[in-house]
Amino acid sequence: MSTFVDGYNAFAKNAGANLGMVRGGGYVGNVENAITELSDNMGKFAGYGTRVAQLKGNIAEYWHSGTFNIAAAVRDSKDRTIVPASNALASPDITGSWEYDASLKYTKNSAKDQAKTLYERYRQYLAQPRKSEPKTYEEYVAGIQNNGEHTPMYLGQARLVPSDQLDVATTWLKRKIATEQFTRPEQAARYEETLRLIDDRVRNNKGVESIPLTDADARKIALAAKEGGFEPSDWGLKTEEVILWENIMDQAFKAGLSAAIISVVLEVAPVLISAISNMLQSGELDAEDFKRVGFAALKGASLGFVRGHVAAAVQIACTAGKLGSALKAADPTMIGAAVALTMNTLQNATLMAFGQMTNKEFVNQCIQDLFTTSCSLALGSVLQALLPQLPVLGFMLGSFIGSAIGSFIYKTAYSCVISFCVNSGCTFFGLVEQDYTLPEDVLKEIGVQVFEYEQFTPKKIALKGFQPKRLETRVFTAKSIDIVFLRRGVIGVNRVGYL
Repeated sequence: MSTFVDGYNAFAKNAGANLGMVRGGGYVGNVENAITELSDNMGKFAGYGTRVAQLKGNIAEYWHSGTFNIAAAVRDSKDRTIVPASNALASPDITGSWEYDASLKYTKNSAKDQAKTLYERYRQYLAQPRKSEPKTYEEYVAGIQNNGEHTPMYLGQARLVPSDQLDVATTWLKRKIATEQFTRPEQAARYEETLRLIDDRVRNNKGVESIPLTDADARKIALAAKEGGFEPSDWGLKTEEVILWENIMDQAFKAGLSAAIISVVLEVAPVLISAISNMLQSGELDAEDFKRVGFAALKGASLGFVRGHVAAAVQIACTAGKLGSALKAADPTMIGAAVALTMNTLQNATLMAFGQMTNKEFVNQCIQDLFTTSCSLALGSVLQALLPQLPVLGFMLGSFIGSAIGSFIYKTAYSCVISFCVNSGCTFFGLVEQDYTLPEDVLKEIGVQVFEYEQFTPKKIALKGFQPKRLETRVFTAKSIDIVFLRRGVIGVNRVGYL
């Protein structure tokens, strides 16, 4: 039972760091997936025969959608966008998960194209050569929301234009509004709506934005995509640049809060169960039990937050490349183990500095932490791989089982090592102390005078009492020789001596 308790305590102590490590790795993984998705979408245009002047519009759609998703992953937002790639009349070029639609135009006069009405688009349709009878206006716009011939073609949609045309487009729309209000007031509404919705990037209501794109850059990306040479890193789209230190600290804070919660649960659960058990047995509530519950909660929350915060920050900084390219490829499990062991060592060193732990106990605890932490993280990674649909729960469950198994193996191995030291006198390079001092009771038994410090004993007032004399018989005891066999055993932490 003590082995299981040791394993549980080890898991409870490292749970905050483990959770921070998992959250940190998952966060960077989401950003990398968003970058890879954009790269894959651009790769679909390799070998296209479409001219760059036309292809740049399609490229801009995937650029704005992809860079928004990257920014959302960096900001840990759930909002995402997609490119429907639909040719239906008035269909949006980009749609968002938060009820967002956008039309995108990368032409010479993007503002004019964005302000086009359904009727103007219908007149273009009539001008096209055909073999059959053309549709009527009502047939042409069937199923599309409209308020008559002057209805904007992209009614209600955001109007995206190249970032280098935004100021020009805004000025042109304002001038058209001022002119049409006096000559054709029925036309002014479409320009007013276009001016209100025109933008050079995708935005949500949480501060997440796509990266603005100029017309010239759209051409460069289109050319690179056609040739199959688009690289996100050439455009600053890599974790080292898109993930800022403020994002790392924000994620570390969130991980710290989560770690604090789970640490409180793990610390309080045993104490609370013990308090309930005592209440059921005695039928009374003990105030001391609930004081211990409060202390456990305070201790678990503070240590859990620190461990989770530090583990997440280090994990994200390493895997995002903030600490160098060498650590970017480091195994997340090894990073988590290093953080957990460092935090445990600092805590134990503090206890040793304040005299609450001896040097031998410190060394023994460090070795035990190394063993149980390694088993915990290793089995956590294995179970996570077997249960990918449970990204956090799978790892934490494996970590708990690994801590229990690691504690059992360590206790067994420790007992074997100590037994070997008892029988052989080995010290394992000074880790085990061999004490050959005879116990005080043995020294007294063999007649050796033991030095004892003088003790001050105050005199006591005692009343004189009368006791009648009793007849006492003398008992004869024959002299004998007593033989006492000393044996060696464990007399302290990593200390072997005579029992």
